[in-house]
Amino acid sequence: MITRTIGGLVAASLAVMALTGCASTPQPTPTQTALASPLTPEEAWESFAQIAYNSCQTSYDGLVEEDIEGPNTGKLKIRLTFEQAGENSFAYKLPNGDVGMLTDDQYYACEARKLLSSFELADGTTYSYSPPPYSADWPITVSFDHVTATYLTSQIVDGNQRNLAYTVEDELFSLVENEVDGSKTTLTFGLPDAATTAIVNDFYNEMYGNY
Repeated sequence: MITRTIGGLVAASLAVMALTGCASTPQPTPTQTALASPLTPEEAWESFAQIAYNSCQTSYDGLVEEDIEGPNTGKLKIRLTFEQAGENSFAYKLPNGDVGMLTDDQYYACEARKLLSSFELADGTTYSYSPPPYSADWPITVSFDHVTATYLTSQIVDGNQRNLAYTVEDELFSLVENEVDGSKTTLTFGLPDAATTAIVNDFYNEMYGNY
């Protein structure tokens, strides 16, 4: 009886050791499949710059940018068409209901193009109608994360670091993540719906009176 008991204890100990050994074996980390091919710095710059120009141009036909995550979740930035509202086309609405004015370069759809268009040639002219060529000396850096298929930009604004990650669909910006404030903003191109359009029109009508 004693021999059988000892034999059983040994077998049980070996089983525990085997299980412990299995549990401690490191498991391989799944490799994330890349969503795109790598781009050189020059290729990333040229591609991003063209998308920036495309996005801003497309926003002329209407745009809604909505914060879906971050300190101002629910904030809307609305752009109507010039035919709809003339110069009174730009406004934002905060989650608390406050509404205010914007300028065209305060939208993610256009701010990158506005910056690129401000770069000067040697003769003092700018790149207003075409993206500037790649240069490591420009005040914004652009790289491409081919695993997530996002463009990463970095620049200094008013002495502060500004890092943005752009997701692209159909050659237009579709999501912009601000790594500093933690916000994520979706971009929807096209005419805003009636309720969203009314936010802009009501704001300017209250400011200037109905006319």
